[in-house]
Amino acid sequence: MDTTVAVQPPMIAGYDVVRQLGEGGHGRCYLVRPPSRLGLTDEFAVLKLFNDRVSELAYERGVRELRAVAGAGSGHVVRVFDAVLEASFGYAMEYFPLGSLAAPAAQLTRDDVLTALEHAARAAHALHEAGIAHGGVRPANVLLTQDAGGAVAGRLADPELCRVLTPGVALTGMARASALEFADPELLAGARPTRRTEVWSLGATIHRVLSGAGLHGELPDPQPLVVIRRLLTTRPQVHPGLGPAEAQLVHDCIADGDARLRTAAEVADRVAALRG
Repeated sequence: MDTTVAVQPPMIAGYDVVRQLGEGGHGRCYLVRPPSRLGLTDEFAVLKLFNDRVSELAYERGVRELRAVAGAGSGHVVRVFDAVLEASFGYAMEYFPLGSLAAPAAQLTRDDVLTALEHAARAAHALHEAGIAHGGVRPANVLLTQDAGGAVAGRLADPELCRVLTPGVALTGMARASALEFADPELLAGARPTRRTEVWSLGATIHRVLSGAGLHGELPDPQPLVVIRRLLTTRPQVHPGLGPAEAQLVHDCIADGDARLRTAAEVADRVAALRG
């Protein structure tokens, strides 16, 4: 058994490392203090480092994608401060101590949750209008903050850069099983991310957050091939514990053909109506 423990570096690309926040299928996230060269008022930031080494060309592709995301002009998208290339590609973004819809740091009301979901959908729509597919809509990427009045708000984070850094790699080879739960089966069958597939992901996210269950039940995370087989061969099931309006929204997000909601903006409007 491998008992090797990764040593936390004291500094990465000029960022003072406070602690590691988490590790996913693509890389690690660190809580850091940003360097003075950025001129930020934020005491802390999050530095995400990807696992795989990339070329300078891939670094340039990643930077262009991050600039395009920033250029979408949505206040519901997490701000990215910097991109770095050392052994691997990384970028620094805002830090949100309230956590995410997957792991909130405090108790949330139903209205808090719905507001965060609405904001994530509006962020996705802004990206789509700018010609960008986020590619990773799921509860862990809906971060939580508070506005000036203390109300909880949502920010969509972590655009799926692996398809940019390593183009041509299949989704199924890049994602953990826990992330595949939120992927439209069309993506697993080889489609590229689109407005349509991201509406499905929003529906799966809404379902998980409001019901506490996945559309395909609980999936065996260490067995991605088993998960993919289940997702491709079984129909999603909406949890009976959802209210009628909530269940209908999820159905309309994951429906086949023209029955599916067309845009993330329509999803956002429907989520906002649930608060009423």
